[in-house]
Amino acid sequence: VVRNQLHMPVGRPIVVNLSAEDVIHSFYVPQFRVRQDAVPGMEIRVWFVATVPGTYEVGCSQLCGIGHYKMRAQVFVQTQADYDAWMQAQAAKVKGAVTS
Repeated sequence: VVRNQLHMPVGRPIVVNLSAEDVIHSFYVPQFRVRQDAVPGMEIRVWFVATVPGTYEVGCSQLCGIGHYKMRAQVFVQTQADYDAWMQAQAAKVKGAVTS
């Protein structure tokens, strides 16, 4: 389990389920030309395909409160091989935590 990171393989359709607990937020990745509001009490899906590997910033494009300027996350668009290796590493961490 990771926070403030979204890992995905390049060239594959991705769906992100958005929700908010307090105020309207907005999932915004300008390089993907995707922006979708997250509204309290609603689950909203946003679909996109990232076509270029790299690291991109997710920002909140709503003025949602005092901590708005700190609301940042990273999207890691990886080749399928790199994504598979990352997933295996995450699975190993979870397995190690469960057996400890």
